[in-house]
Amino acid sequence: MGGAIGGVLFAGGSILSTAAALLGKDEAENDYYQSMAATAEENARQIEQTARRNAQYIFEDAAYQNSQLMRDYSALEGRQKTALAASGLTSSSATAQMILKNSRLNALLDQEMLNDNLERAVYENNTSSSLQALQYRNQAQQYRQANSLRTRWWSQMGSALGGLFSSKNGY
Repeated sequence: MGGAIGGVLFAGGSILSTAAALLGKDEAENDYYQSMAATAEENARQIEQTARRNAQYIFEDAAYQNSQLMRDYSALEGRQKTALAASGLTSSSATAQMILKNSRLNALLDQEMLNDNLERAVYENNTSSSLQALQYRNQAQQYRQANSLRTRWWSQMGSALGGLFSSKNGY
């Protein structure tokens, strides 16, 4: 009879030890998946913040280039008028008007090209950052899904108890 009680005490201690180990393992795995999901979400947030800063830099650069273009055009126009006057052509001359209009048209075309480049740069910035943020958010969702699908400690405990009290122990 004493052997049977010792066997029961040993089995009970083993069950408690197994339950504690499984519980600790479950909490560690849960923390791991939650941490990985939070990291992926933070990466997505940082990508979006970086994209906003980059867009601001793109706009600032385009504004600077546009103002530089207008300054260059104004300087060119002044030099052209001076050169035309020195050669005896007045502003009413068809040749002088054609030269000045052509310069203005070239400046407007350059300005249009700057605008196109701005649109492309902003589009590329927004598209690539949106895709990266989406990838990180998908990754976070996958970690959450994996965490919810993994076997919970109580089902592991049931398996451990089922194996402990199987027919091979004679109970």
